[in-house]
Amino acid sequence: MSSSSSNISIAPVSAPAETAGHEHHSPEQQGWLRAVVGSVPMLLTFAALAGVAYWGHHTEWKFSSAQHIGVKSSTAEKVEELLTTETGTSSPAKWCEKHGIAACPLCDRSLAQVSKPLESASAEELERVQKAFAVRDRHENGPHYLANGLRVRAASKEAVEKLGIDVAPVWEAAMTESISASGEVSFDATRVARLAARVPGTAWRVTKQIGDPVNAGDLLAIIDAAEVGKAKSELLQALVQTRLKTQALGNLKNAPVPERQKKEAEAARRDAEVRLLSAEQALVNLGLTVKATEFGKLEVDDIANQLQRLGLSRELSKTDADLPGTLLPLRAPLDGVVMQVDVIAGEVVDPEDVLFVVADPHQMWVNLNVMATDANWVHVGQAVRFRPDGVKAEFTGQVDWIGTSADETTRTIPVRVVMPNADGKLRASALGVGRIVLREEPHAITVPNEAVQTVGGCQVVFVRDKEFLKPNGPKVFHARMVRTGAKDITNTEIIVGVAIGEVVVSKGSALLADELKRSQSVSVANHRQSERRTPIATNGQETKKE
Repeated sequence: MSSSSSNISIAPVSAPAETAGHEHHSPEQQGWLRAVVGSVPMLLTFAALAGVAYWGHHTEWKFSSAQHIGVKSSTAEKVEELLTTETGTSSPAKWCEKHGIAACPLCDRSLAQVSKPLESASAEELERVQKAFAVRDRHENGPHYLANGLRVRAASKEAVEKLGIDVAPVWEAAMTESISASGEVSFDATRVARLAARVPGTAWRVTKQIGDPVNAGDLLAIIDAAEVGKAKSELLQALVQTRLKTQALGNLKNAPVPERQKKEAEAARRDAEVRLLSAEQALVNLGLTVKATEFGKLEVDDIANQLQRLGLSRELSKTDADLPGTLLPLRAPLDGVVMQVDVIAGEVVDPEDVLFVVADPHQMWVNLNVMATDANWVHVGQAVRFRPDGVKAEFTGQVDWIGTSADETTRTIPVRVVMPNADGKLRASALGVGRIVLREEPHAITVPNEAVQTVGGCQVVFVRDKEFLKPNGPKVFHARMVRTGAKDITNTEIIVGVAIGEVVVSKGSALLADELKRSQSVSVANHRQSERRTPIATNGQETKKE
């Protein structure tokens, strides 16, 4: 084996000879052919995507549309088989002009679907309805609709269960009718003080900072102002001059001097008194109340010492003997909280600069933005309940002011609410929703929200027939016009249209409303078709109107 394998030799492979009749391609032509062949899969992919896009555009991307349409049509056919609309009476139902509905059970108690006859409406019921209509405009029903007492008949009791129709009794509950509006909390503008120095000077001491509670009269800062020292000096001079002039006049009363000299002394005393009053008023204008009569017969040095501490005796100890006579206190004018401080000790101040802002948070304003359509029903004194965003608690206040013009941007009407805030939990600049209470009804007649439907522009509920539960009783739901009032997250107040003890359709009422709409559209279509086929006399001949 080894000897035979050692004798094997490999011959070089020569290039194949060109086949006769085949054209030789250049490298450039071969590259172009490879590019064309390589782009074929990409072109096929683009063509497939274009085809899918074309199909989706014309079918609106509805997959298995035939099956889907079949399901919908079968469901609709099932509802039409189980529910039918019929007329309850051949004569038109009496229209109640007072309450704006057809077949009013409040005026005609026999219309109520209850087992026992109802007594006539009490004075309290009539007053409740009157107040509800007076509060604001209500949705109005058309007298042409449901005039013949339309009702929906179910094929059987099982059919009702199959369609998922559920009922609920008409019950009495407390309801509150209100107007909702967004709002923002702010400080009561009559309880916010922006304080500045009365005269130019320098902040000698600052005693309060942001967040500090203050009472009316508490010291906020002390201002060193040259004008204060000047006013005190003028008061002291006027006081001394008044004493001297008064003493001189007293010496001349019994002296043997001309009468003219006495009169001159009297005039000089009066002039000194006027100057003294002017000096007193200058200090009062600076916030320093002083009366010259309070000094009595004190020596001038003692008076100067009191003037030096004027307005500061409570805050500065007696050990501060070298106090300048130019100090002016800046005090809080009301109880509240320091909201802003824009001064530090040693800073030059000016009467135009606001140094402190003090606000009383125990009473706040809530500024509501009420829609123009609702503003007509808002009055001063109405109760308001406001709930800030992110807060479970509700704050109560009263409408204090209603704007006379709409906001230029939102076109809403501003309404101001005064809101007590004894515990301080209502914060300024907080946003929330306020409810302006129009009416509180402790004995409202209510139904579930889903029971109320709109058919033909009318508000409708479906009342179960009083004989429905009997074995052979009619499986009928009467379409009843109603006028609605207050509404919350679960219940709707029915002002008129139903009575306590009746049972209305809650879940599934939309199916009954759709059946009414369908029957009405079919009726209108048949009426139009009959009109087109009515014979019309033309020159003695009858022709069909097409």
